[in-house]
Amino acid sequence: MTDVFQPLFLLPQSGFLFAGFRRSLRHPAGGNPMTGPRFEVHVCTTCADPDIERRRLKQGGGRDLLEAIRSEIETRSFAADCTLLDFECLGSCQRRGRVSIASEGRWGVVFGGLDDRTDPRPLCDYIGAWLARPFGEIVKAERPPSLKNKIIGRVPPPDHHRNCLNTAIDQRPNQAISAVSLSLPKSGKSE
Repeated sequence: MTDVFQPLFLLPQSGFLFAGFRRSLRHPAGGNPMTGPRFEVHVCTTCADPDIERRRLKQGGGRDLLEAIRSEIETRSFAADCTLLDFECLGSCQRRGRVSIASEGRWGVVFGGLDDRTDPRPLCDYIGAWLARPFGEIVKAERPPSLKNKIIGRVPPPDHHRNCLNTAIDQRPNQAISAVSLSLPKSGKSE
């Protein structure tokens, strides 16, 4: 497996040019074919370590978390389907050690308070279970114990309500979903 660094260029309205890199775990050309759904793991690399003593000693933090997750993902069967991305900030800074996972048609999950020494393995266990579910929905009882209190939020995939209607009843998530229509002024402008 090789590192692939792809340049990203962002031109915010402020006029600043930001050049960053997207780190991707991918097999080289001719490597393993995709065996499952493609997904992304996003890691905040500017986070300081959640442990105050480690922060004082300038240990741990986002870069160490990224490398620990990378090492664990490389040992998993889903590594070829993963794009590992480092970000300078994922927000919610009071919960250092933030990671999110996302894939088309699956619930996105945001974690906070992850520790590079103890959480990469449970995170990858969670990802494996998440990939095994039709919509990536994992009930609390099936989550790794060390991650139960580290999930900051979940984001439903676009058109999730339509996907559920077209899915066999025993495969549907056990959530009530109702569509709400918005009443907009006829001009299309808000008043």
